[in-house]
Amino acid sequence: MTSLRAAERAAFIAADFLGGCLAVAAVFWLRYRSGILPEEVDLELDIETVFSLVVLPIGWMFWFFLHGMYRDWFLESRTRQILVLFAACSLGALGLFLVMAGSDLVAVLASQDRTWAAFQALFTRSRMVTVGGYGASMLLFPGALRLTVQGITRSLLRSGKGLEAAILLGANDQGNQVLQRLRARPILGIEPVAFLDPDAKRAGKRFDGLRIAGKYSDLPRVLDETGARHVVICHSTSSHNEILRILSFLDDRSVTVYVVPDLFDVLSGHLRTVVLHQADLLVLLQHHLPGWQAGMKRLMDLAFSVVILLAALPALLLAMLAIKLDSPGPIFYSQERVGQYGRRFRVWKLRTMRTDAEKSGPQWAGKKDNRITKVGKFLRKTRLDEVPQLWCVFRGDMALVGPRPEREFFIEKLRDEVPLYVRRLKMKPGLTGWAQVTLGYDNSIEDVKKKVMADLWYFENLSLSLDIQILVRTIWVVLTGKGAN
Repeated sequence: MTSLRAAERAAFIAADFLGGCLAVAAVFWLRYRSGILPEEVDLELDIETVFSLVVLPIGWMFWFFLHGMYRDWFLESRTRQILVLFAACSLGALGLFLVMAGSDLVAVLASQDRTWAAFQALFTRSRMVTVGGYGASMLLFPGALRLTVQGITRSLLRSGKGLEAAILLGANDQGNQVLQRLRARPILGIEPVAFLDPDAKRAGKRFDGLRIAGKYSDLPRVLDETGARHVVICHSTSSHNEILRILSFLDDRSVTVYVVPDLFDVLSGHLRTVVLHQADLLVLLQHHLPGWQAGMKRLMDLAFSVVILLAALPALLLAMLAIKLDSPGPIFYSQERVGQYGRRFRVWKLRTMRTDAEKSGPQWAGKKDNRITKVGKFLRKTRLDEVPQLWCVFRGDMALVGPRPEREFFIEKLRDEVPLYVRRLKMKPGLTGWAQVTLGYDNSIEDVKKKVMADLWYFENLSLSLDIQILVRTIWVVLTGKGAN
């Protein structure tokens, strides 16, 4: 069954296409029928007309995608959405003007006459009507349709339809207050279905009409049983570690976590929160990369993976030959790793160790590890052994930048020892990352803790500019051999 959240996103796509078609029609009327310009043509259903009515709206939709208009806007500020739409339409109109006036602009720049009058001639009445009308129409029609969609969504929520299941943590007075608040405000889109409580003896009993399904450690099981997508931490505590312990049960789950405003003083300065609906709830540890940047990040992954693989092909062939001559065994080393939200995939690297390197079981590589071959030392220093993983980046299992993908053996070993270790599973693993360019290889639990903190810092500060900074620093690491074993 399609959720209201998914239906709203689909409706936005349909609204933008319909709005785009209406915008094309509006611009045609302004230019050829309104009398503003001395132009009049007979509209015929020819190839050019069909192109304008279909292809141009699709082009605008791609532009909207890059600006994050197709991310999850469920219950978010309508004002903010319109502001993002305004920015996209303004930049799109500017781009349209540059396309229309491009040849004349080049001619002015190439000529000796660079006076204001020469540049002013670029702003013809026809161009300004077309550009201004198109930009305004793309703001007006898709904007009005999007607001209509959101209005319908909220009306359905107010009537109790389309609510998403939530688990409340803490069957106490504060939990009761949160429950009553959520029941009184269905506009939040959350329907409490069960409580969890730290007291295991209360499991199976009912509190304020809801069953107590178990204790906090039962959270993964209860999420599976109820299909809940939300968790509200009502349990009041002055211990930051207690909050981290609760979050550790959710690390590999794609759920939204909320805290009540009373807990903000516990979390402030440690875990980022976002206000939802006038501080009824605070969204904890949400993904901070805007939708358009997420799209650009994926395009960067595709472009860089193809270019680097092709550019590194001669060096890879030489490295493969050197591995074969240096030590017996396969050229490539393949291993299963755990990716985003716990999804398994296989990574491929150039082999840098002896084939019996893990005869005693999985273990970390040391700074002077005698399992590393002579060729392997060079490959690790130059990071050439990592290049085959670009295939995983191309496939979408990994990104260029993110936390390193880890083996399940180490994840199970470290999740209880390192607070929020598997919080890293919220992110797509990367070929390089903030932890990799600022810290060395893992040699101990303390090294892992430092890397987890670096990964969480990256998660809290996600941006394309930070990714570019990390890529530049990675190039420096490769060229200097700094930080490599």
